[in-house]
Amino acid sequence: MKNPREILQENNPFSSHAQPDPWVNQFPTISSINGDAFTHITSIIAYKQKHPHDPVGILVNGEAGSGKTNMIARIREYCQSTSFDVKFSTIRPIINYNAPIQHLFHGIITNLSHPVKDSFRFTQIHAMLFSMISEYINQKEEYRKLFQPFKDNPEKFFKDFSHQAKGRNILYNQVQTWIIDKIPDIDHLFIRLLFAFGDKDLFHPARNRLLGQIADPDDASLLNIPFKELSEAEAEDEASTFLKSLGLLLTFLNQCLIVCFDQLENLYTGEHQRSFGLMNQIILNETSAILPLAFMRTLYWERFEEILDRSVVDKIGMNQVDLRGCTEEQITEIITSRIRTVFPDTWNMLTDWLIPQVLRELSSRGKYPSPREVISTANTIIRMKDEKGTTREIPLPSPDQVIRSAWVQEHDQVLSDLDAWPPDYEQITSALQIYLQSHRVVHTCTRESRKNIITINHTSKNCRIIINTNSNHSSIGSGFTKGIQYLTNNPGSLCLYLTDPRCIITRPTWTQTNQKREGFLAAGGRIIQPSEGEIARFYALYSLVCKVNEGDIQIETDQGLRPIIRDELSAYVGNKEAFPSLIPEIPAGVPGKAPIEIPSKEKHDKDDTKMREITDDAVHTALCTILYSRPMHIMRADILVQSLQENGISMTYDELIIWCGRHPAAYKIIPNQQGSSIIATGKGPICKDSS
Repeated sequence: MKNPREILQENNPFSSHAQPDPWVNQFPTISSINGDAFTHITSIIAYKQKHPHDPVGILVNGEAGSGKTNMIARIREYCQSTSFDVKFSTIRPIINYNAPIQHLFHGIITNLSHPVKDSFRFTQIHAMLFSMISEYINQKEEYRKLFQPFKDNPEKFFKDFSHQAKGRNILYNQVQTWIIDKIPDIDHLFIRLLFAFGDKDLFHPARNRLLGQIADPDDASLLNIPFKELSEAEAEDEASTFLKSLGLLLTFLNQCLIVCFDQLENLYTGEHQRSFGLMNQIILNETSAILPLAFMRTLYWERFEEILDRSVVDKIGMNQVDLRGCTEEQITEIITSRIRTVFPDTWNMLTDWLIPQVLRELSSRGKYPSPREVISTANTIIRMKDEKGTTREIPLPSPDQVIRSAWVQEHDQVLSDLDAWPPDYEQITSALQIYLQSHRVVHTCTRESRKNIITINHTSKNCRIIINTNSNHSSIGSGFTKGIQYLTNNPGSLCLYLTDPRCIITRPTWTQTNQKREGFLAAGGRIIQPSEGEIARFYALYSLVCKVNEGDIQIETDQGLRPIIRDELSAYVGNKEAFPSLIPEIPAGVPGKAPIEIPSKEKHDKDDTKMREITDDAVHTALCTILYSRPMHIMRADILVQSLQENGISMTYDELIIWCGRHPAAYKIIPNQQGSSIIATGKGPICKDSS
């Protein structure tokens, strides 16, 4: 029989200390850690809900590893516990500082339209719609009896009404008219687009239009709105109008919205920091019912104070919360909760072996270690000590090993929750620039309206990459025109049109766009639309760089823990053997070793297969057959793919991660140094009776 260390090594719950995105619960929250800070935050949230017009903010201070991103996840859980009467959003670092309000509103809508339940695409916007409908029906006696079965089940309401277009549209129109009458200053287009979310066939065009873009007049007609292509200035003004309207609506409903700004150390220029200030100026001075929280290292706020408007500094800094380290009881809770998640049947034996060693090790370093130190110490003990606690001679990890592990986890995390990563040409551009810089490829980046253009001047072949994720016929056609012009003026060069696989390239009715597309291809241009697994590599690289800049990726050395630095990440990304090209077609950089064959367990990084038509029931049956035959109901994803094939289900690694990510109540994806592991939890609508 295996000893505790060997069992823990096989499925190590402590191999990752990086907090994933707030929408994913990999391990339980320890409510006592920074409990006072959390209580203070929720008290201010409650105050904001009662006083929506009072401009207040919160500054959350904490060093790397103190639990800032974990606190954001706890706030999301708190919002969910209110049935999202308190709305939640988190905002990633801004890239294009010339469009701060669009960036802010884009982040808010991304979160408000993120699924909050597994069995149906129910979002916070659906919850908002249901609140409006409930308020309206409470005043209409003739509707109350019909509405009674849905009163406490908004998900059932939208499911049932999805098949009743006529009745739904009548009700929606009545509620819209009523809301506009009750809130005269609210933007009519904003309200109309919100209600379009309640029609599953209009979900995507409605979201795109809220984000400032629309494909064509046909989509505008579907939404029953005027067709208008916005300039950058008009899009910025409209985002401001929509944001103010959102505040008015939340105030009317006695609700509020939390806006969490994280990874602020990525705002390293004065322009980016000022854009952060502009986002908070509109929140604090021009909207109601919206509460901003800024999460950053203790001393970093001083840089912002030198640049930001005084009113923003005062209002954000008026409520400062400091994150502290862990007590002995909390150390025990962290270890126990992680082990119980992965080993629900044998956790007692494993914690009895591990906890005393962790406590003994941490006691020698002083009081109150950070949550990250606890997890890292547990990982070290599992890796480097035997069952008796005797240190074994295991080499410390190299920077490349640490980065590769973090990279695999980041890629799988993004892939399992692509809803949190909607198509974004700025993030794709940022990732591609990081890749090119790591390969020492000289390039320039030009920002144009709703697209970016990267130009590579190379001795062997010049190359231009047009990056666009706007599903608008003019934006797409303009990209092809730019490509044709470049190829005409630079014979023998290469031109690529790069977009997200979830974006449209063209439609049959777009005559001019189709002509431009054909002209682009005839001139030698190439359209690059990666698979979901490959596009996840772009977003994962962007995310990983943000975490490195924050000091969130740590390496164990003889002198203790230290953060991985940007140069080490660049060296890893620039290694052709370790990091396959994001776009194989682009010219190579400086001379280097030729890429080697990717090991079979890593070939999922290069798969370009489209998700095959496999029913959920078939996949679920096969997964349960495999996982419930194992003691812990857990298996590494790459091995599970092979077992699925033996059971008649052909899926790639990427497809498996995507599928399990879409059923989080039934399957949990746990980070592992060799790649993700899948646990069947036996919960949720997919697993009806798996025990």
